[in-house]
Amino acid sequence: MDNRLRIRKKAIVCCAVLCCNAIYYSKGNDNYPLGARSAGLATASVMLTDIWSAANNQAGLGYLEHAAVSFYYENRLNVKGLSIQAGTIAFPMKSTVIGVNYRYFGFSKYNDSKFGLAVAKKLGEKFSIGVQMDYFHTHFAYDYGNFHTLSAEVGLLCEPVDNLKIGAHAFNISQTRQNSDPNGRMPTIVRFGAGYTIGEKATICLETEKNLKTDAIFKGGLEFVPVKNLSLRCGVSTGLMNQYAFGLGYLWRHLNLDIAFSHHKFLGYSPQISIIASL
Repeated sequence: MDNRLRIRKKAIVCCAVLCCNAIYYSKGNDNYPLGARSAGLATASVMLTDIWSAANNQAGLGYLEHAAVSFYYENRLNVKGLSIQAGTIAFPMKSTVIGVNYRYFGFSKYNDSKFGLAVAKKLGEKFSIGVQMDYFHTHFAYDYGNFHTLSAEVGLLCEPVDNLKIGAHAFNISQTRQNSDPNGRMPTIVRFGAGYTIGEKATICLETEKNLKTDAIFKGGLEFVPVKNLSLRCGVSTGLMNQYAFGLGYLWRHLNLDIAFSHHKFLGYSPQISIIASL
């Protein structure tokens, strides 16, 4: 009987947490960090410079030297209805990089999607800036209708000294409303962080994230390269979803495969995978 009671209590707690997460994410059109590399670092990624900068900090695209395309899938909490799918393509044009990205979250009864057009430019050797215009679409089943809105985000990245990158990013700088509801405003999120590379073997990432309506989140991640083309990652965060994370990446010719797992205190692991192809 005691075992059944404990199991029942655990099930109630899990359901409650799941509902809280569903409510939190069903507000729609949040700024999801994308890419399994970012996920393996507990999303401490505002200072990284790869193709997923198109979603995480557009200024990072300014460091892109070759055209690339990428795909991402996250099976959040192993619940199909909470999964995230995304794709990005970016191509340099002289000193400017253009990026297009798409992200889908949800299931048939409720889903939200984001389409972004990013422009990044490297100013000199130590500074880069990026901006992005976003189009959001939110779908509710039955008679609840669909909602559309536009927003913008901006990012900065600098390298004050060799091997140290400092990044800053602001999402929904216009504080756009999702619909006519006064409480339907999309979140405005500011991120700031730094990453330091030790030789070619390790990178330490530290970041803070602040939603204007909630407490700040602190994140830390470590990327270690034990052998050529292989990266091992781990991270920790005070946030709700990615409290602990780990992952790995492998570069093979023009393909980069990244896998990660993030851990929720009550509901377990969320697997993520992404593929980047340099063109």
